[in-house]
Amino acid sequence: MDARGYAGLQTVVFFVGLYEGVVPFVAKVFDWEPFLAFPLRLPNPAWWIVSAAAILVSIVLLDLLERGKKRVS
Repeated sequence: MDARGYAGLQTVVFFVGLYEGVVPFVAKVFDWEPFLAFPLRLPNPAWWIVSAAAILVSIVLLDLLERGKKRVS
């Protein structure tokens, strides 16, 4: 995969991590109901665990993709 492929994957991972990780926390504060924020469909103690896990997984994946992009370049 070339550097553009890594950059595309980083974009996808960033937006999924943002929408599934950060948006549910903000939505609870402002009482929103985003359509694709799947963690908000879980019961009360589980949604924030899944959202926090989505944030952590996206950070790890972004780091791994950045290392891969540097290795290719």
